[in-house]
Amino acid sequence: MISSTAWDVVILGSGIAGLAGALAARELGLRPVVLEKASTLGGGTVNSYGLIWVGQNHLAQAAGYSDTRDEVIAYLRFLGGGSLDDDRMSTFVDRSPEALKFFERCGVCFHVARGLTDHYYGESPGSHAVGRSLEVDLISGSDLGDWRERVSMPDDVPSFVTAEEQIAWGGINSFSHWDPDLVRQRKRQDMRGKGLGLICHFLKVLRARGVMVLTDQHVERLAVENQRVAGVVMRSGETIRARKGVILATGGYGANPQMSREFEQLPGFAQEASGLTPASLTGDGLVLGAEIGGILHKIENSLRVMLAYTIPPEAPGGTAICVYAGIVELCSPHTILVNKYGQRFADETFFQGIVPQLRLFDPIRHEYPNLPAYLIFDIQYLKKYSFANRPIGSAVPKTVSRAATLLELAVKLGIDRDELEKTVRRFNDFVQRGADDDFHRGEHQWKLASTNAAQNANASLGTIAEPPFFGIELRPAGGSSVGLLTDVHGRVIHQRRHPIAGLYASGNAAAATEQGVGYQAGLSLASAMTFSYLAVRHMIDDR
Repeated sequence: MISSTAWDVVILGSGIAGLAGALAARELGLRPVVLEKASTLGGGTVNSYGLIWVGQNHLAQAAGYSDTRDEVIAYLRFLGGGSLDDDRMSTFVDRSPEALKFFERCGVCFHVARGLTDHYYGESPGSHAVGRSLEVDLISGSDLGDWRERVSMPDDVPSFVTAEEQIAWGGINSFSHWDPDLVRQRKRQDMRGKGLGLICHFLKVLRARGVMVLTDQHVERLAVENQRVAGVVMRSGETIRARKGVILATGGYGANPQMSREFEQLPGFAQEASGLTPASLTGDGLVLGAEIGGILHKIENSLRVMLAYTIPPEAPGGTAICVYAGIVELCSPHTILVNKYGQRFADETFFQGIVPQLRLFDPIRHEYPNLPAYLIFDIQYLKKYSFANRPIGSAVPKTVSRAATLLELAVKLGIDRDELEKTVRRFNDFVQRGADDDFHRGEHQWKLASTNAAQNANASLGTIAEPPFFGIELRPAGGSSVGLLTDVHGRVIHQRRHPIAGLYASGNAAAATEQGVGYQAGLSLASAMTFSYLAVRHMIDDR
């Protein structure tokens, strides 16, 4: 029984926050055990793009990209929108390069992901065009030996390529045009990149070090002795003791309808488990920490929300396909985003600009006018780009509304038909002129979709003019506005404003106070790795 073993660190969750904590503990001389609730490993990380955002990192410096502490701090202050914990932000800035080097020395292979700018490059102080976004090298599943089948495999993310390659090959929306021979070879070799690759790299080195990583482990509560967290009590009643500390790395609460509704407070929030939100992400760490006094802290107006649509499973018992439309469809030509009044309300290609409009409340109508929202596109889009993660030219799922005219489509979707027709006509005029006068669509530098366009042309603009026309309702998804309040060491803070001895939180289980309201791809994973590493460092120093 694992309860009879003397563990130094008990870690709940096998996403990157949990695995980083386990690797740091083992490498620094402690004995960790990872307890995962699900039957497979990887948590929500395997469904992510796996980007890691670290300023002043040694890989960028080696490649000749300059960066300074002042620039990194200026960018994060801009990103935080006045909601930062300065101490945690500064700690992240100063210690994330150290954590990155540490994990690289452990055997995790990273590289600079070229082609990815900072989200606000050219618009904020301290932003950079290249060097801060990193990712792991591709790794074969065979490198995991008998752990190969233990990892959760994402259905909705093309993990056989790196993010850098994806950009260079024309973007995620053009994956049907990628070299088919190379794609087949990568799949045959079970090559894994992005978030899946990140998890596999860490599991490979953990396996080599003999670290115990267990699945189907259900924790009932934290064990507290003499005002210190001393381990966890399992559903079976057995206690697993932790001499140094417990790290809550259980991820967010996207598969918990009640938490999603109460914490995000947006009508129609996507709550069901799907390919992007594993059923295990039910906010367990938040409950465990809160019931012994940990503070649940909300980042108000957090931009870490996406618009998504869900395609129901084709067979009974299957998993629904959830797609973040802001990553693929809305970044592509021949699409627009409208509300039920048939009106556009944001630059479709920049989801951080969409989120505040979703939270907009009309005090006269007493409603959120931009929810629900609708993705509208035509056959031109389908001829060129992917929809619902299917190859170009695939049949559109039957659950997606379609019509021969925009007026008919509007009726089917419950949209004001006259306004929709007027909006599309105005948008098509913008396309002909090459500039979106209303919302400046496509003028931001950061994007994962195709950027192919004639010189000086706007690659995100395309008319919506060729029938049939299609539309689908979009709902907010992916939010993680609430987490346990933690300090610079990752210690969970008690309601009486003191650290809870022996308890740490990292990743989406912790409030993102080092980030504030803003969103930058790669910041969440980098923060998880950094504060899990720092939590272990603190356990060692806290004698």
